[in-house]
Order: sequence, then structure tokens, then C-alpha cells
Amino acid sequence: MTGVRRGVAAVAAITVAVTCAGAARADGDPASDVLPIDSIYFPISAPSRDAEGALRSAVAVVYAHGDRIKVAVIATREDLGAIPSLMNKPDAYARFLGQELGAFYVGPLLIVMPRGWGIYDGGRSVSPETRVLGRTSVNGSTVDDLVRSAAAAVQKLERAGALESPDIRPPYVYPQSSTVHPGTTAVLFFRVLDDSDRAAVAVSILARGRRLASLTSPLAPTNYPKARSVSWRVPRNVARRGVKLCMTATDAAGNRSHAECMPLRVAR
Repeated sequence: MTGVRRGVAAVAAITVAVTCAGAARADGDPASDVLPIDSIYFPISAPSRDAEGALRSAVAVVYAHGDRIKVAVIATREDLGAIPSLMNKPDAYARFLGQELGAFYVGPLLIVMPRGWGIYDGGRSVSPETRVLGRTSVNGSTVDDLVRSAAAAVQKLERAGALESPDIRPPYVYPQSSTVHPGTTAVLFFRVLDDSDRAAVAVSILARGRRLASLTSPLAPTNYPKARSVSWRVPRNVARRGVKLCMTATDAAGNRSHAECMPLRVAR
């Protein structure tokens, strides 16, 4: 499969997740639609802003320290969509969800249900996490209590150094279609997805096999819904046809994406 075809397939999958996540929460497996582009799945019965903020802060600290985690807070059967039979079976659901996310994320995945925790890490040992969670209780009395329990567990896992997990997944980078004008500065947009939430992007602009420019976007947080960009001073004599934009992303662990290329339209 060419880089373009790989990119199209991945973009299609993520676009569905971004644009249809709200609808998907009512069927399928809601968390598997949300977690490719977010680190947390919150219950359909939404928590308060304070409780949500506590969990988001706890997860942000994990990534700031160079570790990784994704969290799914499952309050009711509705949060499991088409698989309600896995309610209060957090280990079984952790395995299921971890395998569903495998194309985008291989790392610690914490499941929080009213009756306990589940943890999965791409089939690797989770003994350090299990020891920490075995000493940590879940309060499932309300959605807020459940979310705050998740935040407390994330904090304990990070403090114990239990989230050290090799990052083996390369980033995905998706250049956006652009039209450039000769003799002007063009802003070229792209989106990045990475399971460590940090990636650098190398940008090449080619014309009939000749490199016109090499640009870089340094290592920075990735946020798929928010596009990043680089600027290119377009030569006045740039060819009107055959100009191509290629991008490669590299994460902090050195995992490198395939090159994703698309034609650049040059205004006449």
C-alpha cells in the first residue's frame, strides 16, 4: 500500500471518530471511538467540571513526565454500547478495548468501573500497575465519585513509576490540501496523531523530483483536532504542475511515520 493510500485509510478511520463520536456513544463501543484522539473516555452521564478537570489534570501530569496512559471511565452499561455484557468485568473489557485501539495506541490502558479496575498494556506484563491498583479502592457511588477515583488511581500509578511502558507505535501525520500562490508566503497545515502526544514533523516540498524546500515543526504536543502548520516562501518561478508536499512525523521515542504525500495546487 502506498503512503497516500495508508494515509487515506487512517484519515478515514479517524475522521469517523472525530465527526461521529457523539453518535457512536449510543452504539458500537463508545470508548473505542473516542480514545484514538483523546486520552480519556468520560461516561455518557457526564461528570461535573471539577471531577472532569481532576482526571484531565492527573493524565496531563503523566504525559508531562514522559509516560503514557489512556483511561476509560465506565459508569453504566450504556457506556459499553453493543457489549453491555462486559459491565463490571473491567479486566475483560480492558483486553477488548486495548485490542480495539491497537492500531493507534499500545500502552497502559486503565478501565474504571463501579466494581473495580482493569488494566491492559498491549499484552505486556501489568504487574506493577496491578500491585498499585490492588491497594486502591473504587468509589462508584456517583459518576463524580467514579471519575475522582480514576484521577486518584492515575496519580498513584504515576507516583509509583508503574506507567513506564515502551512506546512502539509511530505517529500518523496528515497533510491538508492547500493552494499556494507564487511569490507569497504559504501556510501549510497538517494534523498529527501520536500515542505519546508529542511529535516533530519534517516537511519536504518537491517538484518533478527536485527538492524545493525542507521545513520542520519541532517536537511539540499533538492535538489531532487542532491543525499545526509551517510557513513556506513560495518562489515566484515555482512550477505550476507537479509540486508535491510530503511529511514525516517522529515521536520522542524515535518512532517514525511513513511519509505522507499529496499534490500542492499552485495558483495560476
